[in-house]
Amino acid sequence: MSKLHFTSPDGLTIDLRLPEHPTDAVPEYRSTISPRKTPNQHNERAYPLQLPSLPAHASCRFGNPTPVGLGGFLLANTPATIMLLGWHGAGGRNGNESAAIGTFFYLGCLLEILCGIGEWINGETFNAAVFLILGGYFGAAGAVMVPFYNAISGYGTDATAAEAMYHDSYAMLLIFMGVLLLFFTIASVRLDICHVVLFACFTVCFPCLATSYFYMADGNEATARTFRIWGGIFSLAGSVILWYLFLGSLLEAVDFPYLLPVGDLSTYVKGRTEYLGRRRHKTSMSCGL
Repeated sequence: MSKLHFTSPDGLTIDLRLPEHPTDAVPEYRSTISPRKTPNQHNERAYPLQLPSLPAHASCRFGNPTPVGLGGFLLANTPATIMLLGWHGAGGRNGNESAAIGTFFYLGCLLEILCGIGEWINGETFNAAVFLILGGYFGAAGAVMVPFYNAISGYGTDATAAEAMYHDSYAMLLIFMGVLLLFFTIASVRLDICHVVLFACFTVCFPCLATSYFYMADGNEATARTFRIWGGIFSLAGSVILWYLFLGSLLEAVDFPYLLPVGDLSTYVKGRTEYLGRRRHKTSMSCGL
């Protein structure tokens, strides 16, 4: 038997015994690890080798909140879209969304905000901004339909004039929601085709709904209905894409063997850090550094 002896700087010694000649049998390898003896030590103690510890995220990690947010948005927005379109008498054929108050509060608002907080904890800034802002919008949209908030009566005792002023005022929120969705559309160019088309659909939807409210304030019901229908069409198109993304997020969550393609654009639209890194590298090469 050959013997190998190693001594580490911290005082640990390792002895390995190996067979001198190779055999067909499995050789016996024995190793002992003992600390370097000091004058106060008389007994040699053996210390087993320790396995590497698992990373912290392997034992404690948060789930992906995105499917929750997508599901809440879909259950709040899709029925409301059907009410805008007036299918089978939904919405009283005039776009009334009073039946969606509960879904706006508890599915659109509550779940979106919870999902946004989860995305923020996971460090997903863009997703957190989208879900939190949309959750706030659903809460605001549901609140103005609750009589307790006195949204229309606050404009005066004349019902007709108060309703017209309310429609003109509420249209302003829809206009700036369209601006917000336009910014989301621009930012999503770094993500994938599905998100670009999704945000683009809602970017068109909100101005159509705002125009519908303006015509309602003017008493032009026919034109208001036309723009409301167009707003519902773009909202429905965005909902279809959202249902597709929702299914894809569920398949990814259960580690499904096949994932739905979304048209990744990150390889075509480079990030700023990557662009600056390449630019800095080219500058260094040109200077001969």
